[in-house]
Amino acid sequence: MGYPQTLEVLARLHMDPRFREAWTRDAPRTLAPLALTPGEQEALGRVDRAVVDRAGRMMDYHRTERVREQLPWVDEAKRPDLAPLRLRFLQDVPPEVLNREEAIAWCRFLELGSDAPGPRLPAYVPQVARCERLRIALAWGLLPMPPVGPLVESFDFPVLGLLAALEAPGWPPVEARPTRVEYLKVPGLPAVMVRELPAP
Repeated sequence: MGYPQTLEVLARLHMDPRFREAWTRDAPRTLAPLALTPGEQEALGRVDRAVVDRAGRMMDYHRTERVREQLPWVDEAKRPDLAPLRLRFLQDVPPEVLNREEAIAWCRFLELGSDAPGPRLPAYVPQVARCERLRIALAWGLLPMPPVGPLVESFDFPVLGLLAALEAPGWPPVEARPTRVEYLKVPGLPAVMVRELPAP
């Protein structure tokens, strides 16, 4: 192993919360499976834990803010039960390069739902996440628009009304209602216009 690989381990300590936690508990055991020389293992085991912890918390905060920049409703001050999900996201999903990609990754994470213990989110959250993922991806040309006209997607909940309601704290109560949302790309701008279509 060499200098680039050692830097890769240091980067992983900053970016991977599970690896960082394991290294903090038992550095020799965590580093043993890696292709490091004994000297490299010893040097990496002596790295100041407080510095690694501080850098890791800064990275976690930065990733969280990158998501919130694109998705203001992902606000733990208004919805504290998002906190354990955020921690799992930081542990399970590698960081993305761009803010929009980080937000799309968060949406995909929510769309998958969760059987893990912890607070249960309302049934509409995966649908809101899909609506937002489509909005961001279509705005930036990461998904194709139909050759003619807008894209129309179906949801089980009135997702646009929910997004407006999520400006207030908490999770608004809402009944399931089949809903169609139209996405219309704004030419020349990274934006789409969305509207709920009347029931057929």
